[in-house]
Amino acid sequence: MILLTLLTGCSELETPVRATLDDGQVLMGMVSTPTLLLNGGLGAIPIPIDDIGEVTPVEGGDLAGSGNHVTVWLRNGSELRGEWARPEIQMGIEAGGIIVPVDVTTDELLRLQMLDGQVWPEGVVYRVRTSHGDDFLIDPELTQIELQNDMGLFAPFLSECISVAPIEGSDDWRIELATGTVLVGPLADDAITFALPMGPATVDVPLDVLVGLDRQDWGTASRDWLSTMDYERAAAPVAAEPMVGYGAGAAENAAWETGMIEDEIQRAAPRARLDSGGWFTNDAMRDFKATQKVESNY
Repeated sequence: MILLTLLTGCSELETPVRATLDDGQVLMGMVSTPTLLLNGGLGAIPIPIDDIGEVTPVEGGDLAGSGNHVTVWLRNGSELRGEWARPEIQMGIEAGGIIVPVDVTTDELLRLQMLDGQVWPEGVVYRVRTSHGDDFLIDPELTQIELQNDMGLFAPFLSECISVAPIEGSDDWRIELATGTVLVGPLADDAITFALPMGPATVDVPLDVLVGLDRQDWGTASRDWLSTMDYERAAAPVAAEPMVGYGAGAAENAAWETGMIEDEIQRAAPRARLDSGGWFTNDAMRDFKATQKVESNY
């Protein structure tokens, strides 16, 4: 079981937050909580609140309907999933010249958003995916893959590797380095410690829950894609422009081009008003990630 809890303490940090409730209320105020703690399959993961974009129910609807299972979106598009067990969120709402303390229970919460927008990575990124539904970016310059064989212990940085993959039907892995060296043998541990550029400093991912280690180019592709998905243009009643979807297959790409664009047109106008204050929304990052071609996949 995975639990997401708020770490409390005597912090003076105040973070703007917006809570959208299932009865139509929208609360915008301040939270004096520096860190969220995610506990579960990947261990205890402290997440600085300044790195968080939003928290949403995994299954849609409110948190009660999703069994308190949430997706924590970081500003760079990383997703960490788990179960939020804390019964309420403490906020301060300014009204009438005073700060009114408010406790928001999770059974009425639809969405929790932080101020400021996305932090789009540039160039090549490395993504880790787990069977728990996590999908987060890692820092290849600080992440080492440790392989132990009869010749010794090798711990190249991921940035030195052309490919890293298990050998089918064996406990061994194959690591090919940019120098031309090819190493074969079991990994030194039953988990890989990944360094993250945003969110927790490191995350230990057990090999038995590791689904993918993907290398992708988010350089000009993200900027070109964003320009075609500009919310103001999408709100206008114009014909959808052709979109390039990578890796999903022709039929799925066609469905994405027709259905997703039409949905975007319908949602854009009200969402533009809601997000005019600079609150984080995962829409663009979620849809962009779904289109990305896997260049090398564990």
